[in-house]
Parts: sequence; structure tokens; C-alpha cells
Amino acid sequence: MGKNLKIVLVDDNTDFLFTMETFLQRNGFEVHTAEDGQKGIDIIKKEQPDLILLDIMMETLFSGFEVCKQVRSDDDLKAIPIIGISAMGDELDINYSQWPDYEYFRPDMFLEKPVDKQRLLQLIPEVIQKAHKRMRSPKWKKEMDKDWAQKASQKQRP
Repeated sequence: MGKNLKIVLVDDNTDFLFTMETFLQRNGFEVHTAEDGQKGIDIIKKEQPDLILLDIMMETLFSGFEVCKQVRSDDDLKAIPIIGISAMGDELDINYSQWPDYEYFRPDMFLEKPVDKQRLLQLIPEVIQKAHKRMRSPKWKKEMDKDWAQKASQKQRP
């Protein structure tokens, strides 16, 4: 599966970066890492990966939330699937899957740390395949969805 697939891994925990990079490379993926969000965006723009693994709560000012927002608002990047990863369940006793914020943070999938590596290997092709299907939807459907989203946002304005 990993042959020729490129992953950008963005996380401020260098131990996690090393462990995941090593694991993913051993499973055939090309992996590029970044220790903060700004470096992550730079690498994502340069490498145009097949998938982004993104820590959402980094110690830097440019958090995973900001990276996700920039990727989703960039026409050249928005099709890249994102798997959000966080330890906030352990650190803050908050389960993201119970309190998602899809308006601001829209990953294709979300995983809690510690990441089950075998599950991740199973999810990677699924997430990539779903993203490709989403981007291949007919033009009329994309336009209809865009119109619907605009109308919905206009209704929310006071």
C-alpha cells in the first residue's frame, strides 16, 4: 500500500515524529516531517502529499487548527486528506470525537494518541480513497454543494 504514497507528518513532539516516521517508512511510505505548523505548511505546499497526519494541539503559535484551515482554503491543497491526531483526550480529558468543530477544523479522520499504528495502516488507504471519490464527484454536484453552503452561511449571518 505504501509504495509511492507521500505523507507529511506535522507534530511538535519530536519523539512521536521519529517513531511515526520510522514506522511509516518501514511500511513503504515516503515521509516528510515538520515540528511546527509553519514548517508543515511549507512542506505541504512543496511536496503536495497524498496524506497529511496533523497534530492539532502544538505548542507553537501556528497550531494544527491553523494548518488545517490553510490547507482547506487553498485550492491547490484542499483535496489532500488530513488525519488529525491529538493527545487532548489524555491531557485535557476531552474526547474530540464527542466535541468536533467542523466549522474550524475539518479533518477527514481523527485519531487519539497514542496512535494504534496497525489501525492507522488500515485507515490510510480508506481516507485517501474517500478523498479521491469526494474530489471526483460530478461538477453539477460540486456546484450544487457550493450553492447550498453559500445559502447556509448567509442564513447564519445576522
